[in-house]
Amino acid sequence: MKNLKYESYKEANNLLNDARENNDLPRCIAAIAVCESIIADRLQSYLKFKAPEIFIEKGKEKKFVTTGKMVTECLKHFSELKIDVNSKKFDKVESINLFKDLQLWLSSRNEICHGFVKSKPGSPTKEISAFHKAAIQAAEEGFKLTKLVSKWHKQQLQITNKKK
Repeated sequence: MKNLKYESYKEANNLLNDARENNDLPRCIAAIAVCESIIADRLQSYLKFKAPEIFIEKGKEKKFVTTGKMVTECLKHFSELKIDVNSKKFDKVESINLFKDLQLWLSSRNEICHGFVKSKPGSPTKEISAFHKAAIQAAEEGFKLTKLVSKWHKQQLQITNKKK
């Protein structure tokens, strides 16, 4: 099973790197979805042990818990969390408040994933070039947040393993 997870993450990172290199609209939208998947996976891994009750409803395990709900739950445990990542592959990435930044990013993610064609009745959609620019920004921010969440998750695993 670990090998399958590794393969999934390897493919996800390939897609993210491809999106960063090419910046075309379909790749950016795909990258945003992959970023959310990585973020949700890391949050779920942590919360499954820290707050398992959010995954239970009426005595049964829920099939789906939104990323937003998991971020809100993490905010209860980490109201302010400053974190940074240094890498040879990209510039330093940092957040003064990781889970607040995730909430903001989820909002921009929703605008991109749901706002390409959808608009309020009688209102126009965003101009394609502006939408594309917003998609590039959301993809780049999502990429940075995946790095920060992954580092945070590793830190939490280390803390948990020290307690054992």
